[in-house]
Amino acid sequence: MNRLECKKCGFKSYAFDNFMDLSVHIPRKAIRMTGMISLRECLESFITPERMEECGYKCKKCKAVDNFEKELTVYRFPKILVVHLKRFYNSAMRREKLNTTVEIPLTYDFSHLAPNSSKICLKYT
Repeated sequence: MNRLECKKCGFKSYAFDNFMDLSVHIPRKAIRMTGMISLRECLESFITPERMEECGYKCKKCKAVDNFEKELTVYRFPKILVVHLKRFYNSAMRREKLNTTVEIPLTYDFSHLAPNSSKICLKYT
């Protein structure tokens, strides 16, 4: 689910998009500190609300420009989920590959990310 909220008037817009995979970036804090991050931290950064500034989007209610908060959440998981970790990031000068280690547990419960979905667990065999 994609939620967009105008910070000036409080108007909220919702959109539901179908998906079969999640493209999740590796947070920058892992690069600076330990060089290691958990899958949980990557997924939580995916659903963390972000400020939209200088995007050109205009509020449908008050017509304010560039004063929004965008939040992506998972309403319901597909039967088979692919998590794609974005291992590249674009800096001001160039594109770089991240060498950060992502800790992926043998079992992982995704239910905290999508309360409306049936329980989904990651299991390696």
